[in-house]
Amino acid sequence: MHDLHRPARPTMRRAAMYLRCRPYDAREADYMRTAMEQLADRFGLPTPDVYSDHGLSTDGPLPALENLLVAAERGWVDAVLVPGPFVFALDDRAAQEIVRRFSRAGCEVIEAPGRVVRPVGVTRLSAVPGFGQPRPPRPAPDEGPAAYQAV
Repeated sequence: MHDLHRPARPTMRRAAMYLRCRPYDAREADYMRTAMEQLADRFGLPTPDVYSDHGLSTDGPLPALENLLVAAERGWVDAVLVPGPFVFALDDRAAQEIVRRFSRAGCEVIEAPGRVVRPVGVTRLSAVPGFGQPRPPRPAPDEGPAAYQAV
C-alpha cells in the first residue's frame, strides 16, 4: 500500500522558490523571480511555485517561509530555489538552521550562483562605447544599404 498524498512513482521533481527583498522593490522582486525561473530551467526543474515574504523583516514572522517549510515536510516540494540563504535570515546561523530543516525534510535547497540582485545606479556614460562621439550621418532613403557600408 502506498501513501495517497505521494505519487507511487514521481515523474518529476517538484520545485518552489522563496523570495524576500526588504525593503520591497517591485522591479527587484521581478528580477529575482526571473532569475530563479532561469535557475530552475538550468536544473531541469519545472516552473517553481512562488513563496514570497517581500518587505518583511526576518525579525518578525515570515508566513510564506513557514508555509514552504510545511510543504517540504509533507513531501510536496523536492527543491527550493533561493538567491541565497540571506532570504531565510540575515544571521548566518539562523539561515543555516532553516537550510538544515529543509534537508531533514528531504528537500534540496539550490542557491543561485553569484549575486542575484538587479543592477542599480547610474551607468557611467563614459564607459558606454561611442558615448560622446558624433554619430555617422544617416544615408538618404534612396541610397539603400550600400551607403551604410561606406560609413
